[in-house]
Amino acid sequence: MSAIAEITTANPRQSVGRAVVAATVGNMLEWYDFTIYAAFAVPISKTFFPADNEVVSLMLGLVTFGLGFVARPFGAAFLGGYADRRGRRDALSLTIMLMALGTGIIALCPGYNSIGIAAPIVILLARLIQGFSAGGEIGGAVSTLVEYAPPERRGLYASFQQLSQGGSTLLSGLVATTIALLLPADAILDWGWRLAFVVGLLIAPVGLYIRRELEDAPLFKASQHAKELPILVVLRDHWRAVLTGMLVVMLWTVAQYITNYFPTFAVRELKVSLSQSYLGPLVVGTVLLFCPVVGILADRFQRKRVMIVGALGLVVVAYPAFSYLIAAPSTQHLIATQIAVAVCMLIYTAPASAVLAELFPTAVRATGISLTYSLGVAIFGGFTPAIITALIGSTGQPISVAFYLMGAATISLITVLMLKDHTGEVLS
Repeated sequence: MSAIAEITTANPRQSVGRAVVAATVGNMLEWYDFTIYAAFAVPISKTFFPADNEVVSLMLGLVTFGLGFVARPFGAAFLGGYADRRGRRDALSLTIMLMALGTGIIALCPGYNSIGIAAPIVILLARLIQGFSAGGEIGGAVSTLVEYAPPERRGLYASFQQLSQGGSTLLSGLVATTIALLLPADAILDWGWRLAFVVGLLIAPVGLYIRRELEDAPLFKASQHAKELPILVVLRDHWRAVLTGMLVVMLWTVAQYITNYFPTFAVRELKVSLSQSYLGPLVVGTVLLFCPVVGILADRFQRKRVMIVGALGLVVVAYPAFSYLIAAPSTQHLIATQIAVAVCMLIYTAPASAVLAELFPTAVRATGISLTYSLGVAIFGGFTPAIITALIGSTGQPISVAFYLMGAATISLITVLMLKDHTGEVLS
């Protein structure tokens, strides 16, 4: 029986299957809007952040991308607390609407040539709205998945969160590749990139409809909700779990945003054509569709062991893979490098959602997950494209991207080695 079929038939009323679809599809559509910005970083930078120096222009665009992550912890505190007190369904519906608002602003905002300094200010506002929304998204989605899961299948259920991120990467790659193939480069730089954000506006009707049909899990309904603000409970009673989770998230988010940065890296550093560069998200997204397979393995062989394999794989593979690509840049070598990184990332990240969920009790789980992931992304991942661009610009060495990835993998590997494994245990 397939993973999806197993989940869908686990409950005769199919509420479990509905919960998985709501968390996965809504999350995929929401993350699409967040990641498509990275895929079109170059034309966005030229539209809203023009400068005499192309590197400066790109840096301004990428820093604005990174600033969206600054809003994430605030979204985690508010939307995560909302999910813990009012319910997962209501919070997930709200995140969808907020993300749609931010995406619509980016799609429709006039460029710098039309409204001057107001253009980058409006784009920054849109990114802050998106970041606020995304800050609460993962906590509600992962909590929904694990709270419906039987203890022996929690790794499988939770892996659908990372599958949804892979789906968003795949969707963004398909849209970007289609635009690059159908439109000339000048048209993409001028207005074509906006089409990708128009596609993202589908999150409003589709995601909202799916999530409004969701019911909160019996585990959540039976829990004693925190009388205090959940964020205060997390910071006071579970701060060690937050710090541990942030280091677990470090490799997860750095690897994720390096893969999102691949199109920009390929065009700028390797001189690969725009249409060929967008094959990367297709490759990475396809690999991440196998997350449920890794989730099953994590349930059987323990999540900790599986994640160690993934982290160690990136420590070993990153340098030779990128060296090979930089020495002989081509579409084939680009795809091979992306597959190598994506497979290791798949093995590490598929069980990671379950690990985060197991760090916190039900009463504050959404807040704990959201805050942990948001801080990890804001500190380690969100500025990854800008840091890599700066490193390459200052050293003149494109291989800097490999060292950055290896450093994150080493720190997360040490953290996972010290974790207590909770595979198969009943959630509190």
